[in-house]
Amino acid sequence: MAQWKVTNAELDVLRVLWQKNEPRTLADIRQVLAEEMGWKATTVKTLLYNLRDKGAVEETQRGVYRPVAKESDITSDLVNKLFGGSTMKLVASLIESDELSESDISELRAMLNRGEPDAD
Repeated sequence: MAQWKVTNAELDVLRVLWQKNEPRTLADIRQVLAEEMGWKATTVKTLLYNLRDKGAVEETQRGVYRPVAKESDITSDLVNKLFGGSTMKLVASLIESDELSESDISELRAMLNRGEPDAD
């Protein structure tokens, strides 16, 4: 599993790419981020180029991008940075900060009982 070092802004770009399970055009990505973040075209283009240079995004054809980095790769990096790689500390932090609803906790219990590694 590859680990990607991305900034918060680059993560916002990746989220847009992860929304659809297909490559997206630069124009499409710019439009979404202009609406959501108020970013200018040059900002989006710079972030995409940075992600491409890091290997986290691939330009499949001119102006069309797809993510190479998976959400799980980014999550792993964040857990390492914030919790020393301990997922137990992550879950404990979420519980202590009341970030998990009763429904979330029930779903986690069910997943653990079934041995499922991934959520929907």
